[in-house]
Amino acid sequence: MPKEYDSSRVKIILVAREPGSTEVDFWLEFEVPVVPRQGAYISVARPDVRKPLGEDFIVRHVWWRLRHRETHGYSTTETPGEFIEVFVECDAAIGPYSSQAWRDSLERARSRGCKVEEMQVSRNA
Repeated sequence: MPKEYDSSRVKIILVAREPGSTEVDFWLEFEVPVVPRQGAYISVARPDVRKPLGEDFIVRHVWWRLRHRETHGYSTTETPGEFIEVFVECDAAIGPYSSQAWRDSLERARSRGCKVEEMQVSRNA
């Protein structure tokens, strides 16, 4: 295991897909207490936007990357494989705390015919 590994947290790479596409728009690295599950809502705050506003996402896929020293279909040693990284692939979404710039960019994508989901929550709840 790499020396920087902290067993109480896991490093994820949040992969943001372009609206209406499976193409990667951008990615960000985070250390989190648990890996988000498919369907989870994620909000990312950035320093250039006032709190609590930010960019909202819905998790679509979680990809675990692992490595093992064996090349055949079963382990012949007691040495386990190791963790490399985990990708959390997400679609951009409109949420109750989406910044105005985020909302505007997703509304423009909608006007071009892209499917953009809205989180099924209210900030008044």
